[in-house]
Amino acid sequence: MSSPPGSGDELGLRDRKKVRVRAALVEAAMRLFAARGFDGVTVDEIAAAADVSRRTFFRYFPTKEAVAFARREDQLALFREKLGGAGDVPPFAAIRVALLALADDYVARRTQILEERTLTKSAPSLVAGDLEVDRAYESIIAEHFLAHSRRTVGDRRRARMVAAAIVAVVRVVLEEWAERDGEVDLSRIGNDALELLEPMAPRLR
Repeated sequence: MSSPPGSGDELGLRDRKKVRVRAALVEAAMRLFAARGFDGVTVDEIAAAADVSRRTFFRYFPTKEAVAFARREDQLALFREKLGGAGDVPPFAAIRVALLALADDYVARRTQILEERTLTKSAPSLVAGDLEVDRAYESIIAEHFLAHSRRTVGDRRRARMVAAAIVAVVRVVLEEWAERDGEVDLSRIGNDALELLEPMAPRLR
């Protein structure tokens, strides 16, 4: 998994403390959500469980929903990082590499992610937040395609359509993976799914 911004061996004392506090808030929140459900937990209770103040909570997360999606935001950062570091390869190939890196992260944290998916389905605000994260992926993917195009009106339309198709296919793949309790080769079925979409991409290269 990509570490939160500012982490790493060269962190100063203040930054290391920020990383620890953020991690403590996420751990406390997910533990409470698992025990009592998302709607049964307050921000004050999360802050108390992490041994920080309510004010400190809001320095790290703007809402209770945001702390529930901390892992998704970290993965979004990882996706951007992998996409940006893909080098001089066709856009679709770079997107494939970035998505397969996420698949590896899913497999490495299978139990945590399956629990989070169950939690997300339990609260309407989390379902809405999940769709917002998907839209963020769509935007990043579409912009990556456009960066390798002439940016005409037609290019923009096709980029948005292909990006939406990729995100929809990824969602189906992840649903199958979750329904089978993570006991399926996520990279394999993900790669097979992306192969169905690759013929759509050459016009954007």
